[in-house]
Amino acid sequence: MPTAANVGRVSRPYPTAEPPLRSNDQMRDPRVLVVAQVRLRYDSILDFHESQSLNISRTGMFIASDKPGAVGSLVDFEFALADGLLLLKGKGEVVRITQMPVRGMGIRFRELDADSRNCLERIVATNEREGRTPEVSLDFANEARVSEARSTVTQSKLQPLHGATRVQPGLSVDGHDLQIRLTPLTVGYFTNNPLINIRLGGFVIPIDDDASLGTTFEIAIVDNDGLSLFHGRGKVVAKHEHRVGIRLSNVDKVVLTRLQAEVARLSPGGR
Repeated sequence: MPTAANVGRVSRPYPTAEPPLRSNDQMRDPRVLVVAQVRLRYDSILDFHESQSLNISRTGMFIASDKPGAVGSLVDFEFALADGLLLLKGKGEVVRITQMPVRGMGIRFRELDADSRNCLERIVATNEREGRTPEVSLDFANEARVSEARSTVTQSKLQPLHGATRVQPGLSVDGHDLQIRLTPLTVGYFTNNPLINIRLGGFVIPIDDDASLGTTFEIAIVDNDGLSLFHGRGKVVAKHEHRVGIRLSNVDKVVLTRLQAEVARLSPGGR
């Protein structure tokens, strides 16, 4: 997913806004918080759908960022296409900071206009219809969850990315070319991590080469007879030491279903 590297803090104070479902004439919170600006541009709606829509819910969203704002600060965000078409725009409050599986911040929506709200509903409906689930919890409706979230962040720092313990026969990485032969030895790459697994369109592998977040691989996944199960691209969405989590990009649902079925067949207890 794109990282909000262009987060810039605004030195002037900015009044907080009420949650989006409240009317504008209601009393606003008089507190003054630091405001960060996030502006992200995407080449196409498919790029936005692949990289960001999974991390959006009706109550908030997750934004990958190397420099996330402090909990309690406001974020003035805008997501648009390269040609200027606006997708989402509004304000949110930082209620969660994460380090794993991706560094960034959880934003609870505080203000959305009508067009952004309609876009949001379409995104959520599409994700629900396709059975897509986010990598991190996106339930930001209740501010009481903030303290629980801080505890979760502290624990996550102590929990390494798992799902790949060693290089197994059938795994080959050559530069940005990656090939996996799906066998009982390699099937764990696709099942052992609860956040990045084949049910969510991804997997975790051990890797000796340095692969930064956002790195794109050309991926070929074949069955034990060498027949193709998937051929396309995948992006690094998480890393820890010599392990990376990769999410398949623009994978056809029929292809993904077939791959999931083969993984299930080879998994312990599978048929």
